[in-house]
Amino acid sequence: MICITSIGPIAENDPLRLAFFLPHIGVTGGLGVHARTLLASLIECNEAFELTVVAPDNPAQLFPRSGIEPGWTELLQDPRFNLDLIKWPESANLADPLDAVLANRPAIQSADVIYTSYYTGMAHPPAPQIITFHDAGFLEFPEAFGSTASTRLNTLRLIKSSISAMHCVSADARDRICRLLPFDPSRTRVVWHALADEASAINSAKHESWQDRPLWEEGDTLRQWGRYAFFPVGAATGFNRRRKNVPLAVEAFRDANIPDFRLVIASTCLLDGGSLDQLLPTSEQLQGGAMIRGAWRSNDGRVIILPNLDRPQFLAAMAHSHVVYYPTRYEGFGLPAIEAMALGIPLISGKTTSLIEVVGDAGILANPDNRHDLSAALRAAAYDSTLRSRLTVQGCERSHLFSRSRLADGMMAMFHEFADRR
Repeated sequence: MICITSIGPIAENDPLRLAFFLPHIGVTGGLGVHARTLLASLIECNEAFELTVVAPDNPAQLFPRSGIEPGWTELLQDPRFNLDLIKWPESANLADPLDAVLANRPAIQSADVIYTSYYTGMAHPPAPQIITFHDAGFLEFPEAFGSTASTRLNTLRLIKSSISAMHCVSADARDRICRLLPFDPSRTRVVWHALADEASAINSAKHESWQDRPLWEEGDTLRQWGRYAFFPVGAATGFNRRRKNVPLAVEAFRDANIPDFRLVIASTCLLDGGSLDQLLPTSEQLQGGAMIRGAWRSNDGRVIILPNLDRPQFLAAMAHSHVVYYPTRYEGFGLPAIEAMALGIPLISGKTTSLIEVVGDAGILANPDNRHDLSAALRAAAYDSTLRSRLTVQGCERSHLFSRSRLADGMMAMFHEFADRR
């Protein structure tokens, strides 16, 4: 690693020295996408900075049930980036204060700003620290997080006075966190997520050549599915089991009873007995199903749960769907919503939490706990061509709000605001 050390005072026009702790940078799912999108956004911005990314050398050690993004270190080839890989101590808990893990890292000691991306930070940071809070789930539903909720809360009580700013990914998340933690709203900044993928990747995903290409080794092609609703659920473990709402969403799909229409569920968790029990309602399990060619399939073939897909294949599966079906109960932001908009696919979203703020009028907002509302939304998306055309246009227009340049500008403004130019 190249270490940057300070000799004498820092001039205001010198590059800003940033140290990021990104434990999720190598994993699939929303948190990993956010970390990698933030780095990609900074690469494209015109500001001068020097950044060291501190991350575990083995992401699977911390997140054993998540998929690992291939080539995740490629982003860090930018000359302004350094990579400091930590051999994660067996005794260390990611929910504890991070001093024991980070305090002796040279980049941390010499930084103008320290940024951590996962709710917790240092009790005694050597520079101002900004911490991202993605949602308030562990505060509102602590029982779903087990001991992690109490550990994280105890840590936040300990380090609260050392947080220079809390970065929240939506105004809804900020309001919930500040009320429940509690935390001073004046010490928060809201910067929305950005679309993770470049325009070229979005356009490539739409190409008809995907129709006959297997999405995974010896797997399905899109043409085999015909018309389908695409349900991206991410890592359906822990709290996600409750908030992603998959069992009720499957029941609503069955209620909609749309002929020749499939439900394709894209999960990033391992498809074993435990995860399938969490993803499927009892009624669906009683009907039977099996793992065939790497995916779980209901006996009638109308419900399919995919294995973890690489990013191009995931985007292609979304881009060629008839509707993106995202009736989750709780989100801090909701990345699949802006992915659907950018791809021009009509969106059904839960009418709840941050999704109301993010989706606006660019999707069908339905009560995620009402099977009738969800099935009615599916039928509308399947049969109402005027509605579909309107949602496609409004979604594409709204997707421009979630640009990388906006993310980079917002984050860099926050870093400059709180930087200690020693």
